[in-house]
Amino acid sequence: MTRIARLKRSALDSCRWRGHQMTPFKLYSDTICAVGVSHCRVCGREVYIDTLPAPNGINIGGEAVAVNCWKGH
Repeated sequence: MTRIARLKRSALDSCRWRGHQMTPFKLYSDTICAVGVSHCRVCGREVYIDTLPAPNGINIGGEAVAVNCWKGH
């Protein structure tokens, strides 16, 4: 499994655990790294992945991995 596939799986698992219904990742890449973004169909919160984060950065982040989905309430 590639690094981007592992990051996508881990991010989506975390989002689903919080109750989000995520869209497929939109990936943006160049020759060095790839980044992706997905958002929740219900609340709009996003998750980001980065295959080569800055030294003080993170490879998975965003509100969807930190906050539960509000389920339209």
